[in-house]
Amino acid sequence: MENYDLIDLIKNKYLSNNKEDVLNHVKNVADTAIKLAKSYNLDFEKIKLAALLHDISTIMSPQEMYDFAKKRGMEIDSAEEKYHSLLHQRVSKIIANEEFSITDSDILNAIECHTTLKKNANMYDKVIFIADKISWDKNICDLLKKKADKTLDEACFFYIKYQFDNNLLVMPHQWLIDAYEDLKQYN
Repeated sequence: MENYDLIDLIKNKYLSNNKEDVLNHVKNVADTAIKLAKSYNLDFEKIKLAALLHDISTIMSPQEMYDFAKKRGMEIDSAEEKYHSLLHQRVSKIIANEEFSITDSDILNAIECHTTLKKNANMYDKVIFIADKISWDKNICDLLKKKADKTLDEACFFYIKYQFDNNLLVMPHQWLIDAYEDLKQYN
């Protein structure tokens, strides 16, 4: 399947599920992520697909995501147990693979950790994580852009630390805690 056909299928999935707002969000994330990908010499086609698919599971309710995860026997973090919507990153990875035939590990892994990041994240993971945050956290998006232009590690650490320092995390996901510890050297 050609990429433009796949992109149309992805867009239609959002639209057919009345998720035009999410489609607009993922397009904004894609635009930001592509700029970052070019700066870091990453494959911007991979980045674009990861960005467009990172929230595809929002076609489901949080309860449906939880039921989906339980049915599959997925290990559920205590934060996901309490806040089912946190499962969206991992469910989006499965939908990307099963419904859109995405098999590239860079794309799938970036989708899977775009909300929480994770320990030993690669450059694709970090680009999607930061592009997602830039697109919706207007309080610090300019500062995040500046940090991301310098290094993705510094930008990722800054964002996670900002969340902790300002008590914005009611119940941190273990992956976020692990990513924070992993990135502490950029403090």
